[in-house]
Amino acid sequence: MNDNRTRVLGEVLSLDAWHDPFQCDGNSSGVFVELSFHEGRLGGETSIPFTFKVELRRALLTVRLEAPLEIDRHTVARSIPEADVELRRIKSAKAHAEASLSAKAKLSPRDMALALTGSFGKGRSLADEEVLSVVQALPENIVTPRPLGASAYSWEIEPTYRDVLKGQPWDPVGEPRLKIKSLASIPRIAPAITVEISCDLADVHISDLKLKDNSVGGRVAAAVFNDVNEAAAIQHLKHILSEADLEPSTLDNRFARIVLANALAAENK
Repeated sequence: MNDNRTRVLGEVLSLDAWHDPFQCDGNSSGVFVELSFHEGRLGGETSIPFTFKVELRRALLTVRLEAPLEIDRHTVARSIPEADVELRRIKSAKAHAEASLSAKAKLSPRDMALALTGSFGKGRSLADEEVLSVVQALPENIVTPRPLGASAYSWEIEPTYRDVLKGQPWDPVGEPRLKIKSLASIPRIAPAITVEISCDLADVHISDLKLKDNSVGGRVAAAVFNDVNEAAAIQHLKHILSEADLEPSTLDNRFARIVLANALAAENK
């Protein structure tokens, strides 16, 4: 996609990327990614007979560089919050709370607050103001780094206490994802820095699927629609991604990998 601001599944996520001018004097240049997650409402176009909502349970951001660029490893944004000990504590508390809940129960902010204070499952309750204080101190999303070598790096993004991703996982201006250095002089055609958002099919949460036809015939059709509604929504999602020239995989199993959006990082002049 040539236009960095083109938004694929624009209501589900927004993506933009840029970098500082390349340096040939040994100094590094920052690579910045602005990313936000939302509830997408798809199917408003007249070509399909239903509407549905889409959100993401997890996502993977990957930044790739072309030669002669290389990652300055000391500058990689490695976790949010920055302290790895705190990150491990949050993930451990979340896992403990989720394991203790029933199969259909959803993790709530109160559950997360109890787990972080060591009170989950011990019969202790927290006042509303205590829950609010704990939740406000938490990042909305957990970001886990995944190194891929000298020319690529990934970050896995998952919600802290919600079921789905919401908002921005980092400050896009104040927190570059990484910095890059050049191993040689920059050619006249500058090397590309590509940014990609992907996820597993299982991480696409589809809900509230409804037929548009509210007539008697439409309601009868809706009665038999429940058995195929998710499959129909998935096929529509595949159509959207194919039209955007992204790789939708075969979408034939829950671990099928989907590229949701990509961009070329433009030079910030």
